[in-house]
Amino acid sequence: MSENPTPSDNQGIDPKTTSNINPKTKPSTTPTPTPKAKPKPKPSRKNARKHAFHLIFQFPYYPAWDAQLLASAMANYYDGLEEDDRPRGSEAEYILRAVTGAMDRMPHLDGVISEFLQDWTIERLNRVDLALMRLAIYEMLCEEDVPFGVAINEAVELAKDYGADESPAFINGVLGNVSRSINNSRSVSASRSVEESKR
Repeated sequence: MSENPTPSDNQGIDPKTTSNINPKTKPSTTPTPTPKAKPKPKPSRKNARKHAFHLIFQFPYYPAWDAQLLASAMANYYDGLEEDDRPRGSEAEYILRAVTGAMDRMPHLDGVISEFLQDWTIERLNRVDLALMRLAIYEMLCEEDVPFGVAINEAVELAKDYGADESPAFINGVLGNVSRSINNSRSVSASRSVEESKR
């Protein structure tokens, strides 16, 4: 298996590179994002989520991330897009929020993922699955207007386009368990708050 690419800090992100994921790659390999041909998407959260995924996919290929590098990487990524495809307004705001949020919380997100892997380790996950689960769990934890079911379904749909054959079912299983755990934790916290308010 070839080595992972290791772009330098000043290379930024090339959307031509990030759009080259082989959907037949097994989970134990590191694919590079090639989407199936689809009509140009209309401006939407779905489209913004796809761009956020492409950027989060790049995290493992950089030795370190900070705000300056992120700004440069996103600018380079947008520069490589066709004018009509460049996110604007609420789309661009969501992408910046999601990518920054996932970057800042990456150790925690990876810890959540690891907790729900069975007979598997996070190091063995392919980069597509890892990026999609990081984004979906970030949404479940931090984007209050995104229902858990939507975060999971959108990750599964992107996995169908970019992941291995088994990626959609795998991601759906892990994220389903994560969502139930978060809901259970919130229910317990809410019950404790009610009890404390009665004292």
